[in-house]
Amino acid sequence: MALWMTRSFPKAGILPADSETEVKAISIMAWCASGIHPHLTRINSPVKFCDTPGSEESINRLAAKELDHVFGIGDGMLSGREYFFGQWCAADSHFFWTWRRATQFGLDFSKYRNCVAHFERMQQRPAVKKALEFEKQVQAEFAKAA
Repeated sequence: MALWMTRSFPKAGILPADSETEVKAISIMAWCASGIHPHLTRINSPVKFCDTPGSEESINRLAAKELDHVFGIGDGMLSGREYFFGQWCAADSHFFWTWRRATQFGLDFSKYRNCVAHFERMQQRPAVKKALEFEKQVQAEFAKAA
């Protein structure tokens, strides 16, 4: 999707303009999708990974350990940077989502100060504020319908 949007709206800055950095941004998005997101899914739905009674705690612990590892990598990548590539791109949004999801599970990764700063910076972006407000409205509507 990000590639199509970048090609369709090149001035939007969705991905970096130069091809080498664009590939690196795509790599970070793939890492978020395949190296971070699966661990979040295990925490969200442990019974989908093992239906042995009582295994949920172990699955959550192992997933949290892996998240600790990958967020450590992300923290290093963000060292000395506001965004992964100097200015915002789609890779920052994908990483923001994974970090936000981890915090929604009550996991504490506050030791990763660069990730925390990135998360806080992302929350100040007008588009992110708008998306989070929309999410809140949708959740309220779902709650009314339930």
